[in-house]
Amino acid sequence: MGINSTVNTGKMDLKVLDLQSEREHFHQEIQLIYLLEGSMELKVAGQDFRLERDDIIVVNAEKKHSHRASSDVLYCEISISYQIIMEAFGNSDVIFWCNSTVDKNESYDKLREIIRNLLNRYLLREESAADFGRMGLFYYLLEVLSMNFVVRPDDRIRKNHEDKFNERIDQINSYIRNNYNQPITLKDLSEQLYLSNAYLSRFFKKNYGMNFAEYLTNIRLFHAVDGLLYTDYPITKIALDNGFSNVAVFNKIFKTVYGEPPSVFRRKSKKAAAPDADEKREAREKLERYLSENGAEKIEEHTGSSETAEITVRERRPYKAIWNRMINIGPAEDLLNSEMQEHIMLLKEALNFEYVRFWNIFSPRLLIRVDDENQEYNFSKLDAIIDFLIRCGVKPFIELGQKPKRVQRSVKSILIYDEEPPVFTKLSQWESVLREMMRHMIMRYGRAEVAAWKFEMWYDSRMGRQEEGDKVPYFEVFNKGYEVIKKLLPEVEVGGCGSRTTFRMEEFKAIVSEWKKQKYMPDFFSLLCYAYIEGEEEKESFSKRSTDTDFLANVIDQTRGELERQDFMVKKLYVTEWNLTISERNYINDSCYKGAYIVKNIIDNLDRADMVGYFVGSDRFSEYYDSNQLLHGGTGLFTRDGIMKPAGFAFDFLNEMYPLLIARGKNYMVTTNGHDAYGFVCHNYKRLNYYYYLTEEDEISREKIWQYFEDRDSMDLDLNLTDLEEGEYQIKIQRINEEYGSILNEWSDMGFYKELSRQDIKYLRRVSEPKRTISNIKVENGRANIHIRMAANEIAFVKLGKML
Repeated sequence: MGINSTVNTGKMDLKVLDLQSEREHFHQEIQLIYLLEGSMELKVAGQDFRLERDDIIVVNAEKKHSHRASSDVLYCEISISYQIIMEAFGNSDVIFWCNSTVDKNESYDKLREIIRNLLNRYLLREESAADFGRMGLFYYLLEVLSMNFVVRPDDRIRKNHEDKFNERIDQINSYIRNNYNQPITLKDLSEQLYLSNAYLSRFFKKNYGMNFAEYLTNIRLFHAVDGLLYTDYPITKIALDNGFSNVAVFNKIFKTVYGEPPSVFRRKSKKAAAPDADEKREAREKLERYLSENGAEKIEEHTGSSETAEITVRERRPYKAIWNRMINIGPAEDLLNSEMQEHIMLLKEALNFEYVRFWNIFSPRLLIRVDDENQEYNFSKLDAIIDFLIRCGVKPFIELGQKPKRVQRSVKSILIYDEEPPVFTKLSQWESVLREMMRHMIMRYGRAEVAAWKFEMWYDSRMGRQEEGDKVPYFEVFNKGYEVIKKLLPEVEVGGCGSRTTFRMEEFKAIVSEWKKQKYMPDFFSLLCYAYIEGEEEKESFSKRSTDTDFLANVIDQTRGELERQDFMVKKLYVTEWNLTISERNYINDSCYKGAYIVKNIIDNLDRADMVGYFVGSDRFSEYYDSNQLLHGGTGLFTRDGIMKPAGFAFDFLNEMYPLLIARGKNYMVTTNGHDAYGFVCHNYKRLNYYYYLTEEDEISREKIWQYFEDRDSMDLDLNLTDLEEGEYQIKIQRINEEYGSILNEWSDMGFYKELSRQDIKYLRRVSEPKRTISNIKVENGRANIHIRMAANEIAFVKLGKML
């Protein structure tokens, strides 16, 4: 059965259980389940999840759930009063998305650490109600949950015509949840919402299926049942604490609903649930055995950071430069603008990207009429784009889908949304225009040139179902497109599907399953990765920023894992769009943090993907009426004035690396040319804090970027190289940090002045360059110590070369 431990506040409760099954039920409190041993099939709100050892899942309040488990199951169940969550978030409805069976996040390890410490404290001081350390751990658990897994009403993705209705439902639910234990009436609620009694009464009946008094009584009963089952409070106190006028009224209502008085219900329930001495001892022994094998972990205070490594330069191997193979630019029509063409030339000259990715080539603005019955297609605009790219020395990476032109302030606030609907109503149209386009390209540019390009077809959910009539389903589009292109150019790469795997994992699994039945497999499997988690609760869509610092790595691993699980044999994996944020008005994009973020993720994912395409190359992509200053929080590597940002220098430093990899660590990567030259790239990446995730992206303060990080400690990096050729070596170091080379900090020194002259821009371009230092060292006994002290979010490139 189980053992339990309760904090005196009555707002949090911990139990250790070994129940092999539990019938469907629900609670008013939030429940966290942590599987210690065995396995469990858990059903929550109609969804099935399989939990294995160390899995964690949060079941939100009022969600029906049940489970069946293996005979050796042991799990921890932590109940959290919804009231404490409401108080913490200002009486706002919140839910938690915390499920390690479908999501990876380093924060799960922190939760496991806290829970193991809670369990250890329980065993040590089972009878102590005044264990403040245990109470502190409970609240620390709430902090980690709230920072990393909470979904607030502000994260809701709403359609405009639903806003008013949803807001009213939110207001009603919030008011009742906060006041159910008070003598409230329909009149009180109607005054709160500025509605008439009659209108609110009709609204309640229509949308809740019962009147206000019945709904309020149900809520009060739910809470009262929890009090009967999980506390030893007198029945009179439970009745009054949950809003009943007196115990007689409570007894009468309770007996009507449950068929027996509350005292009988409590006695039967506790007798059925109470473990006997042997069962309690057995559960305790299981817990003791678990903790002896796994141990409680010490939660330490932050003490700064350092990294030391012993590295032999004899060990080396080739690796793929995944970062500079492709850069995203935007819709095809943008490439016709001289301003964007200027920035593509900058990107090629400064960062040497191999491919430029663009989309919407069948937009009416490119003058290609896909419904032309005579097949007299006008490819002149597309020719102009590709002519320009070839002159620049870059290759086209053509996304064949029609993507919306979207510029966002935040998840819920859109500046530009230009819908580009699927243009093909018949498969024959698609086949015809694609065949003629490919023939035209081969004739104009030559077979060898076009064969080096790449073509992608993203999975447009608007094309997902056959019954939608005027839209051709995705797999028919892909199969026909693959067939047409490969018939003319068998060697060219054609891929898809541009999936956002962590957003809707079930949809992704279904796509992979369906694709396996198709005639053609992609030459590369593509995915999009922005650090957000998206899902639904009660038929409402939510999107929240992920706090996982390893989000890209976990998305790639999750994608590969599912492809392998379904035996989907894919030759290459391309991340064709990648960024921290979709917001083009987030000043974190202009800061040193973004440079450290890019270097960290490239180092971490060097062997995980075949290509990682940053989104997007230039801030000109997101220009709008409000982008009239030097910086506007765009995701580009260059500002609109062509000044490279720290994000751009991250790619610049990576491009300085040599082709042979010697070693990688958490904060560094070491390469060589195979002779006596060595290149290091390193970073002091800092994790974003709770304050950042509570602030809307377009409200991030450019003046106080420093306040959005968990710490601002410097880092000492010591790399001890061995097996070097002896002699004199030169060390060159380039750095980007808040003091040197950051365009945001340089602009700050100008007071964020808006009306900058051409000379001001020229000056900023000159000073927004890395700081460079040169020194010499002597290598003796084949050893050299490279010591670098790095400021918060600093990136650096170090070149070590033997002097002739």
